[in-house]
This record gives sequence, C-alpha cells and structure tokens, in this order.
Amino acid sequence: MLNIIIASDDIDTTIGTNCVLACQHLHNAVDLSIQNVTLLNGYLCTPVEVEKAIVSFDQQRFILVAYSHGTEDTLFSTAAGNGYVSLANAYQFATSLVYTVSCWSGVKLKHELIKHGCHGYVGYVDRVKVPENETDELLFIECENKGLVHLLTTGASLTESVEEMKRYYRKQYDELIDQEMYAVAGPLLHNLGALTFYDYEALTRSELESH
Repeated sequence: MLNIIIASDDIDTTIGTNCVLACQHLHNAVDLSIQNVTLLNGYLCTPVEVEKAIVSFDQQRFILVAYSHGTEDTLFSTAAGNGYVSLANAYQFATSLVYTVSCWSGVKLKHELIKHGCHGYVGYVDRVKVPENETDELLFIECENKGLVHLLTTGASLTESVEEMKRYYRKQYDELIDQEMYAVAGPLLHNLGALTFYDYEALTRSELESH
C-alpha cells in the first residue's frame, strides 16, 4: 500500500480550477482506491495538516503530490501563505517522494528536501505556465502528471518515469507545432525546459510501498 498526501489549493482564485482538474486526472489515471490517501484541499492545505498526515504514516515512506503555487523555497496555498512545505519543515520529508507542479520550488526547496533525506523530487525551476483554454489546460496537466502516473502504473524507476514524461512533453509539443498551434506549443516547451528532478538510487513504486 502506498501512503500518499495530495495537497490541492482548489480554492485559489487563479489556479483553483487547475488544481481540481489535476487531481481528477490523477485519480482517473491511477487507481488510488486501495491506497492510503490523505487529501489536503481548501483550508486543510496547511503545514499542521501535512505533519498530521506524515505522523499517521508511522515512519513509513510516502508521496507528497502538490498542486498549488510555489516560490523558490516554499509550496504555499490560500490557507498557508508562508508555506505548507518550506525550509522550516523540510526535515519531515526524509525518505519521501515530493512531486509538485508548483512554480520555482526546484531552485531552493528541492535542495533543502534532499539535504534532509528526501529520496525523490520532481518539480520546476521557473514559472509553470497554465493556458487559459480548458482543453489546452488538460493537455498541460497530462504532461505534468505523466511522470507520477508512469511511476505508479509500471515497474519503472523515477528517473525512467521522468524520461518518459519528457518524451511525452516533446511528443505533445511536436503535435502542436504540426497543427501550427504555436501559442500553446511555446508555453508547453517552456514548462519542459523548467523541469527538474532528483532520484536517489532509482526509486520505484515498490520501494515506496509500506509493509
């Protein structure tokens, strides 16, 4: 069984709908019904609730999936403007996988998490662009979730899953270019260029499962 925290700032005035769509996509792509999932959305998206969830896992490995805004050193939400994941609580993520679509957190927060023993991180070192059209938005979400979906539905390592994610990004970009949808293709390529990850010793789904 996997221990999973899904942090979703679905009440944010600018990206709330995107967070909802991203959660829905993940649930449609991966059967989470038999996993130990804690959803921290709305006003539950706080460091206190994150810590409660981690404590409940009883020192077992876990995955944090984060759909929210970010800065270089935080993942923050409407309910936690100073961050529900930050330099202050990075020590709580030892042996975890942190998978986020937030802007910027790959600049500093990634390295603080790694310093405290985080086994895997996927995120971005720049702004993550979100298209206004919902059809395009769903395409971007598919790309953003691809690495996690691949990791959780195959026996692939995190590194292999991120490489598959990159290939998927490029495939979608090429198809947009073929359709002359340059205004959508450009931001998608930007997001791919901002992607960063860390994988400690080829982390796999089986190694993340609690026993």
